[in-house]
Amino acid sequence: MTYAFPKVVVEAGFTVTDPPGTLLHLDDAVLGLLDTGTLAGDENWEDLSDAGWTREVTITRGSNRVESPLIKYEAGTATIELDNRDRRFDPTHLGGPYVAAGRTQLMPMRPIRIRATWAGVTYDLYRGYADDWQPSWDHPTMSVTTVPCFDAFEALANNSRAAVAAVGAGETTGQRIHRILDSAGWSPIHRLISMGDSTVQATTLEGEALAELQRVADSELGELYVDGAGRVVFRNRRALLTDSRSNTSQATFGDDRAAGELPYQDPQAGNDKTQLYNLVRIGRAGGTVQVTEDTSSREEFFTRTFERDDLLLETDAEARDYAAWILHISREPELRFAQITINPMRNPTELFPQVLGREIGDRITVIRRPPGGGDPVVRDCFIRGIVHEIKQARWRTTWTLQSATKVSSFVTLDHPSLGQLDANALAY
Repeated sequence: MTYAFPKVVVEAGFTVTDPPGTLLHLDDAVLGLLDTGTLAGDENWEDLSDAGWTREVTITRGSNRVESPLIKYEAGTATIELDNRDRRFDPTHLGGPYVAAGRTQLMPMRPIRIRATWAGVTYDLYRGYADDWQPSWDHPTMSVTTVPCFDAFEALANNSRAAVAAVGAGETTGQRIHRILDSAGWSPIHRLISMGDSTVQATTLEGEALAELQRVADSELGELYVDGAGRVVFRNRRALLTDSRSNTSQATFGDDRAAGELPYQDPQAGNDKTQLYNLVRIGRAGGTVQVTEDTSSREEFFTRTFERDDLLLETDAEARDYAAWILHISREPELRFAQITINPMRNPTELFPQVLGREIGDRITVIRRPPGGGDPVVRDCFIRGIVHEIKQARWRTTWTLQSATKVSSFVTLDHPSLGQLDANALAY
């Protein structure tokens, strides 16, 4: 059976007025305590895409450029353009369908979710909150309302907490992530947290929640992002080596259709210095800075320094291992693919499951056969950023990529290619 285009559904939770994490959830250890949460009403998602009211959708999640061994994931955004010709999406129009008790429901902080269904499978593309409802009138008979949205990261960035007595010394990075999210009132049902491979120093939980979350993730050398379902996701350092979606390529993109390669376009390749570091200085809070270097790389490429002195690691020995990890993956330049774009309408049956189903941290293979002959350029890459541009019957997805080559040089036990002791470096 052929499926021409996914069914894209944009919904708003107009009845949900309380901030995330403050509603009562029965049987939840944190949010199920009586006298601490607000009793939630029935969840009521209004379909804003019914009858063609949604004109355009743009979604941006993850990182837009990889320039460092520590990847910074930005707050996810979405922009929704709605047909407002009958004023249904005009916040000043109290005769519209989205009014309760004489009060418009077109307000900031309303939950927004965007999903797409293809071949009977529904995929979460984005979940966040409306930032504004902006009607415009460019023609006497036409009006458009634009809804910019933000996700959990912006909400957590605006959550500044008072200090408490120091707690949590020796807990894992995953336990610390949970502690910070609890302190910010972030619901347990909107998170997906790994245990973590490192332990951390005590915390007073003071200050901006997102900044502390990111500092913990950096201390782990882990990943911290918001997924398509709106969950705060924390992946431990070794997830790239042990999770099948990261240690094994999930799809191959190239121009050899007979070999099963999937088509792509607009590749951005580079071999610059942005990810080259040959002198690494790593310090933990209250510790001694650990220094490691590659003298051959410094002689050939000049000195390129990477340094952090605020990590939450518990020992200088682990800081030294951290520095060695950074140096191992950064001391040599490498031709890499930084970005590719997928036009799923070129092959809907094979490409829509890819653009809808791929997530940050997934591993793919990109092949390029340049003019002039010779061997093709073949690189395994991690997806680090996702952009969807959806307009009527057009769909364009762009992935920001990070080379997986250096990470693939670490030993992964029981893996057919990464488990060779004489060919792979030891990870910590």
